[in-house]
Amino acid sequence: MKAGRPREWPENIQRIGLICSPALGDTLLFSAVAQDVQRQYPHSELIHFCMKQNLAAAEMIPWQARHVILDLTEPAECIRQLRSERIDLLLDFTSWQRLTAFYSLMSGARYTVGFQTAGQRRSRGYDLAVEHRADRHEVDNFRALLRSLNIPVAFSPAVSLSPLTEEAFPGHNDLVIFHPWASGTRSWLREWPEEFWIAVAKKIQAADTLFVVTGAPSDMVRAEPFVERLRAAGIEASTFAGTKGFNPLAHLLKRARVVVSVNTGVMHLAAVVGARTVSINGPNRNGRWGPIGPQAIGVEAQGSGCGFLHLGFEFDGRPSDCMERITPEMVVTAVKKIETPSHSSLPQ
Repeated sequence: MKAGRPREWPENIQRIGLICSPALGDTLLFSAVAQDVQRQYPHSELIHFCMKQNLAAAEMIPWQARHVILDLTEPAECIRQLRSERIDLLLDFTSWQRLTAFYSLMSGARYTVGFQTAGQRRSRGYDLAVEHRADRHEVDNFRALLRSLNIPVAFSPAVSLSPLTEEAFPGHNDLVIFHPWASGTRSWLREWPEEFWIAVAKKIQAADTLFVVTGAPSDMVRAEPFVERLRAAGIEASTFAGTKGFNPLAHLLKRARVVVSVNTGVMHLAAVVGARTVSINGPNRNGRWGPIGPQAIGVEAQGSGCGFLHLGFEFDGRPSDCMERITPEMVVTAVKKIETPSHSSLPQ
């Protein structure tokens, strides 16, 4: 921990600004510390500087905050918006983006806190820079930032769901969710072969099981042919595209007997809402980016060299077969384990 440009701690903190990465998974993990900040400063106004990509997820966090949308590609407007809020304390939970570090520096906030991340050269503009580490889960990096300010951490990631007006797949009591699609840099290296999914479905299906393949509307061009392959193998299957926000999807995940997903934002959403969640981690490591929830478990690739992703883009010179090293039998074993009453979740 070090200070880049130390100023005095503000005595009267009336307005607290918070920034987090726009990714769904990062926003859901951020929900833990968002609640901690609100508990520590119940009389301060919390202002979440978010992006269009994570506004819907941010609105599900159980806290009282005002959301201000920033377009990071418009520097002058971003700085104007930040400075107009007259922030007393700005907490930047992004870990590698130099642009958000620059905006924090230019925000006009009386005191700024952010991460010192190895190799990113982004920390000099903070009043307090906290070490961001690769040997702990991202939610624990977030908590370390709060601990540097003597803010107690107690909350786990959480969302608040709105009631549904219409339930998806009514009449189906045994739903199994498959989420095969990843996003971000070289996303295909975090996806699992379709024949492996089919093998798992054959092992865990019951007489009345409906397998639902979830994804964004842009994923449906692949999801529909995949569902046809499942049906050709004698497996009842359908698709669900998240066209109406995260709330209907979250309800669907919560209803499922089990959710099997590659390591991506939907996996985190499933874990946070309490669904039985099995995460397939190849380039990802469970202890760094695994699911956090009361009924969540991660399956990791065997052999050396995998589990290397730290910030999300460290693929060069690394194995490209990490997902293929995870066999259907390993995932079936995890499903059976998580369906037993004695299963205990990942440490939180």
